Amino acid sequence: MSKKRVQIFNQETWDNEVRKENKDILNDYILEMKSKRKAEKTIEQYVFDIKMFLVWACDELDNKSVLKMKKRDYRRFFLGMQERGASASRINRVQCSLRNMLEFCAQDDDEYEDYEINVMRNIKGVPKEAVREIFFLENDLVDKMINILVERQEYQRALYLCLSFESAGRRNEVHQVLKTDFLTNSRTNEVVGKRGKKFTLLYFNRTKEIAKLWFEQRGEDSIPSLFVVGKGASRRPASYETLYDWCVALRDVYEEVAGTYMEFNPHSFRHSALECYGDGTHWVLKEMNKKSLPIEVLKVLANHDSIETTQGYLKNKDEAILNEAFGL
Repeated sequence: MSKKRVQIFNQETWDNEVRKENKDILNDYILEMKSKRKAEKTIEQYVFDIKMFLVWACDELDNKSVLKMKKRDYRRFFLGMQERGASASRINRVQCSLRNMLEFCAQDDDEYEDYEINVMRNIKGVPKEAVREIFFLENDLVDKMINILVERQEYQRALYLCLSFESAGRRNEVHQVLKTDFLTNSRTNEVVGKRGKKFTLLYFNRTKEIAKLWFEQRGEDSIPSLFVVGKGASRRPASYETLYDWCVALRDVYEEVAGTYMEFNPHSFRHSALECYGDGTHWVLKEMNKKSLPIEVLKVLANHDSIETTQGYLKNKDEAILNEAFGL
């Protein structure tokens, strides 16, 4: 069985224990990123990466100042990420976030005149592993997973899974969806996808039904985001990273219905949705009395620039084609 993701970040530790100096450095760096017009999504990812490291450092390095840390401190953290099963791309992204913040400190002679050398400069990134296996989830199994979540009144996670599987949206795109007019439309608000492309995501009756249950359970609040975490005064929009954690937790639900553990990720929902729309098994097609969607439609649904890209999201059917052609 593959390793399951271990959560490092802890909100309570961040709020009450992390060294104020480290928080102030991060806040200064946020202002620097904003002044350089970094994309909001980029800033959000950098901030989460750095917060995660600072929470770890609070527990493992006696809350040491980042300005006093050595290369071995950072290497120890990245080794721990590897042991927890983090991907090479994830580790390299966290390295980039920390490296850039420390470079900001090294270059700011006014605020951090005693910090001259960015110790992260010479820490090499982790070599990227081979392309990950693509996991496809069958329509019937996704259907059963959603039913289990609804039975347990875990409506928000059921909504995340259902919206992802109906819209074929990327995690980043689903994360941008707002609750405003969600029950009265079949298209989300405008979201920003890869390369700044703007579009809406499609969703259908089942997603709306679950959204209604989620809104009733959620109650009234002024947060526009579709997904939230926390209660009372601490309620806030769910982070991009939270959606990944929900996906990892859904692996246990999948194991319940399938009898085997599968290490799928949020992008698996996108692959699976397109495959099920293409082979005619998606429940939306049954609802609309359609047999399947041609690849030209799948391309538009996925907001791809080319059919070749869309084809790469689907299962390789070469063997089936040959078997049919030669009656094998």
